[in-house]
Amino acid sequence: MKNETIFLSVSAIKVNTAIHLLNEAGINAHTINKMDSAHANLFGAIQIIVSKDDEIEAQRILEEAEIL
Repeated sequence: MKNETIFLSVSAIKVNTAIHLLNEAGINAHTINKMDSAHANLFGAIQIIVSKDDEIEAQRILEEAEIL
């Protein structure tokens, strides 16, 4: 099954809120943290990954919540 990145952020709060909303909607979402901790998190971002099958619905949910 192919996965898609639907959201990138440097804010852990936004990412956690987005993950919570997606999980509540029954969408399995996970994160990949690519923040560079050696430079006080100045570089990189946190990605939210969902299944390609859930991509459109996940984006709709995050747009309605004004996260995207």
